[in-house]
Amino acid sequence: MAALFTTPRRNDTTAGTHVAEPDVRRRIGLAHGSWRRVTRRIVAGAVCALTVSSLLKPSVSLAAEWVKVGGNKYNTAASDEAGTWSWDGADDLKLNNYNGGEIQAAGKLNVNYSGTNIVTAEWIESIKVSHGTNENAELNIQGDEGGTLSVTSTEDAILSTGNINIDGAGSVNATSTGFDAINAGGDLAIKGSGNVNATGASDGIRANGNITIDDSGAVTARATKDKGIGADKNLTIKGGGTVEASSADGEALWSGGNINISDGSQVKASSEKDAAVEAKGSLAVTNASLDASGVEYGVYAYKGVTLDHATVMVRTSANGGQAIALITDGDDIVIKNGSTVNAFAEGEVSAAFSTRNDRPNEKGGHIYISDSVVKAIARYVENGDGPIPYSENQDGETRREPQGENIGIIAQTSEGVTPAVISIIRSKVTAEGDTAAIFARAMSADGKTIGTIKIENAAIQTPEGGKVIDYRKLRDGIYEAGQAIGTGDATVDSLYIKAVAKSTTIAPPEVAKPEDPKPDETKPAESKPAESKQNPKPEGSKPTKAVAASTTKAKTTGVLAATGDTSGAAIVATVLAGTAAIAAGTMASRKRS
Repeated sequence: MAALFTTPRRNDTTAGTHVAEPDVRRRIGLAHGSWRRVTRRIVAGAVCALTVSSLLKPSVSLAAEWVKVGGNKYNTAASDEAGTWSWDGADDLKLNNYNGGEIQAAGKLNVNYSGTNIVTAEWIESIKVSHGTNENAELNIQGDEGGTLSVTSTEDAILSTGNINIDGAGSVNATSTGFDAINAGGDLAIKGSGNVNATGASDGIRANGNITIDDSGAVTARATKDKGIGADKNLTIKGGGTVEASSADGEALWSGGNINISDGSQVKASSEKDAAVEAKGSLAVTNASLDASGVEYGVYAYKGVTLDHATVMVRTSANGGQAIALITDGDDIVIKNGSTVNAFAEGEVSAAFSTRNDRPNEKGGHIYISDSVVKAIARYVENGDGPIPYSENQDGETRREPQGENIGIIAQTSEGVTPAVISIIRSKVTAEGDTAAIFARAMSADGKTIGTIKIENAAIQTPEGGKVIDYRKLRDGIYEAGQAIGTGDATVDSLYIKAVAKSTTIAPPEVAKPEDPKPDETKPAESKPAESKQNPKPEGSKPTKAVAASTTKAKTTGVLAATGDTSGAAIVATVLAGTAAIAAGTMASRKRS
C-alpha cells in the first residue's frame, strides 16, 4: 500500500496529500471555475492592461469626469428635486434616502450616504467606477452611523476597475444574483466601525490586488459558485472586528499571496465543497482567532503557517477520501506564545497537521510547538465503517492491508534542507490517529537521513511507558527513517502495530518551570540544534533529568523529559509562565529566507 503523503498530487485521495501541481479541477478553480469566470478573467486582464496604460497618462486628480444616476448622464454639478442625491461636479456624490437605478462614473468618485439608500439595476452594475481619460478609477464609499446603502444587481453589485475603499460607521449591503457582490480591479480596503454584507452568485468580495479589512465592525461575505473573499495578492484582516466568509462551491478565504489575521480579529471561514482557507503564500494568525471548516482541506497554506498567541479551530471531512485539517508544503508549521489549536480530520487518508518538503534547497517539513495547547485528531471514515482487519505479520507473507492511513501530526521530507522535525517545547499536546498519533519521516536513497521528534520541558503522559521510538523501512528502493511515539525499544517498520501509539498526551511536568527561551528556540536553526538554558549541551549528549530515546543502528535525536503525573492546573501555569517570557519578546521564529 502506498505510504501516506508521498504522492505530490493534490487530488490523490488514496496515496498523498502534497500538491506540487494542482489537478485539473483545482486549476479550473484557480481560474475561477467556469467559462464565465474565465471570460471575466480575460476581461480583468484587459482591465489590468488598461490600468498600466492609464498610469502612463498624466494623472492630476480631476475627480469624476462625469456621473450617471438612474440612467441619466451629467457632466456638471447636478441633483434631484427631492434632494435624495447630489453631485458637486468633482469628487463627491451624496446620497440621502436615495431609491433608484444605477450609479456610474469615470475617474474618482466619493459616495457619501446617510439615511436608507437603495440602488437597483439589471444587466448592468449598480455602482460602477471606470478609468477616465485623465484619471484612474477610484471608488470611495463612506456612511454615517445608522445609515445604510443597499446595492443589488444581476451583474456585479459594486465594481471599480481601480481601487475600492469602504469606510465609516454605516452599513453597506451588496448583492449580486449573477456575478460578484464587490469587485475591485485594483486594491480593496474596508475600514472603520461599520458593517459590510456581500452576497455573490460568484465571489462575495474579490480584488485583483490586495484586500485589507481593518474594521472593528462586522464583514460578512457569501459566495455560491466561487470564493467568499478572494484576493489575487495579499489578504490582511485586522482591527479587532469579526469576519465571516463562506462558499457553497469554492474556498471561503483565498489569497494568491499571504493571509495575515491579527489585532484581536475573529474570523470564521466555511466551505461546503472545498478548503475553508487557502493561501498560495503563508498564513499567519497573531493575537486573533480563526475557525475554519472545509472539505478535503481545512487550511492549506503553501508557504507556511504561523500561529502566535492564536485561538484556532480547524475541521475537515472528505466523506471517505482524503482529509487534512491544516497543511503546508512549502515551509513549516509554527505554533507558539500560548496558542490554543484544535484540528480534526476525518477521511480514508487523514491528518490533523501535515507538513512536507520534497524539493531540494527548499524549506519545510518541520512542526514547532512551544508554550501552547494543541489537540490533533485524525480519524478513518468511509461510509461510517472503520478499517478492515489486517495481519501484523512483517515477514513477507501475504496479508490484508489496512484501508487508510490516519495520523494526528505528521512531518515528512525527502529532499529538503533538513530532515523532518516535530519539536514540542513546554506544551500540552494531545494527538490521536487510527494509524499513529505523531510521526516524523525522512526519505532518502542511502537511509542516512532521519526524521526526528524532540520533546523539551514536557513528558509523555500516555501511553504508559511511552517514548520516542524509531521507524525504518525500505520501500521501492527508498529508505524511510523516522520516529513515532510508542512503546518498547525495538525499531519498527510498520505503523500498524501496537508498539506505535494511536493516542498520546504530552504535557509539561508539574515541577517544571520554563526559563526564558532563546530567540531561535521555537524554530531552531537548520545548521545545528538550537541551544538554550533547557538544552545547553549539544544534541546527542545525555540531558539532565531526561531519558534518551532508544537508539538502534539508525542514530536518533529524540529526547524525553522526566516523566511524571501532570495536573491540568500545572499545565496551564506552565504554559502561562512560558507565555509571559514570550510576551517580553524573547521568542521569535526563524524567518523563511
